[in-house]
Amino acid sequence: MAALYEKDWKYSWARVWCDSATRSLFSAIRSEGKENVPRDGSVLLAPNHCNTLMDALVILQDWKEATLFGARADIFRKPAVRKILRFLRILPIPRARDGAREVTRNRATMEEVAECLEHGMRFCMFCEGTHRPKHTLLPLKKGIARTALVANARPDGRKPVYIVPVGLEYQDYYRLRTPVAIRYGEPINVTQFVQEHPGLGEGKVYRTLLSLLRERIAALITCLPDDGTYEARWALTRIADPEAALTADGDLLHEAEAFDRRRKAAGLSSWSFLKDLPKARVLARASAGILLLPLLLAAAVLAAPLWISSAVLVRRLKDKAFSRTVHFGVRFALTPLVLLGWGLVFFLCLPAGAAAAAFLLAAASHTLLYEGLERGRILLSDIRLAFGHADLRETFSRIRTNALKTTSKETIIT
Repeated sequence: MAALYEKDWKYSWARVWCDSATRSLFSAIRSEGKENVPRDGSVLLAPNHCNTLMDALVILQDWKEATLFGARADIFRKPAVRKILRFLRILPIPRARDGAREVTRNRATMEEVAECLEHGMRFCMFCEGTHRPKHTLLPLKKGIARTALVANARPDGRKPVYIVPVGLEYQDYYRLRTPVAIRYGEPINVTQFVQEHPGLGEGKVYRTLLSLLRERIAALITCLPDDGTYEARWALTRIADPEAALTADGDLLHEAEAFDRRRKAAGLSSWSFLKDLPKARVLARASAGILLLPLLLAAAVLAAPLWISSAVLVRRLKDKAFSRTVHFGVRFALTPLVLLGWGLVFFLCLPAGAAAAAFLLAAASHTLLYEGLERGRILLSDIRLAFGHADLRETFSRIRTNALKTTSKETIIT
C-alpha cells in the first residue's frame, strides 16, 4: 500500500474538480494569516468545526499540496468506504465511545500521521470532536495534543512540531453563495513547549496545550457564550459587532432579540439595515434585476437536475447542518453527467456557435442560479426597507448606537 504522503496523479486530478465544486458554493473564500503557518516544521492544523464536511473542503482548497485529515472512526467500518476515504487522505480517529478495539488502533493512526508530517504533509484535525453550526466553541478534545506529542517523540524526528489554530467564519451556514473566511493564528511550538516543561505530567501538558489552543482559536472567530443568551448576542453581533455583543447587558440583549424576531417576520436581511438605501438607487437595481430574470430562469432550467436533487436530499436530512454538504455532493457527482447530457442535446440540435454558447451557460448555470437567488433575496429586503418599516429602522439605529456606546465604555474601563 502506497504511503499517503506520496504523490498520486488520480488524487491530484480529483482535487481540481473538488476544489472547483467547493469554491462554486461561496461568493468568496478569504484566506488570512497564512504567513503564520510555519515552513520549517511539522504542522497540525486545528480549526473550529461548524459546517460538517464543508469545513474540511474549505481548508483543503486553500492549499495546492495534499492535506491529511482525521475523521471519526465509525464511518470507516465498510471496507469500500474505508478505501475511498484513504484515497482522499482521510484517516480514522477513534473515540472512547467507538469501543476499546478501535481505541487501541489509535496509536497506529498517530504513527502514520507522524510519518506523513515528517515528509512535509500537513495534518488537519477538528479538535472539538463534532460539528455545530454556531458561533461558539465546544470543549476541545485531547486528540490534537496527543497526536502532536506522538509526532514530537518520534526518535527519528528532525523537525519541530507546531499546532496552528485556524478560525472558520461563515456568514451563513446554510445559504449558498455567501462568503467564508479562513484565519490562521499564531502557532503553538509543541517541541519548544515540551523542552521548556520537562517535569510536567502528561495530563497537565494536555490541559495547558488545549487551553492555549482554545484561546487562540476563539480570537480568530466570533466566539459567543454557549448559553441562554446566545441567540440574543448573535442578533446583537449582526446589529453592532462581536465586542458589543459580549459586553452588552440583559436589557440591550432582550431588545436585540425582539428586533431580530420582528426583522425575520418582515423578511428583512440584517445587511439591509447597514446600508444607505436611496429609493432611486433601489429602483434602478430592481429594474436591472427584472432585466436579468430571463437569464436566471434559463439557469434554473439548465441546473434543474442539480437543484431538484439537492432539494429532495436536504428535505430528508435529520441534521440540517449537512445541507451545504449535500449541495456539494450533488454538484461534485452529478455536474459531469448533466453537462454531458446538455452537451449532446446542444451539439445535436444547434449550430456549433450557438451550441458552444449554450454549453457554457449550462456549465455556469448552478452558480448563476444561486448567486441570483442570494442577490435577489437581498434586493427584495432592500426594497421593503427603503419603502417601509421606518419603525424597525429606528429601532435598529437606537440599539446599534447604545451597543457601540457600551463597547466604548467597556474599552475605557479595561
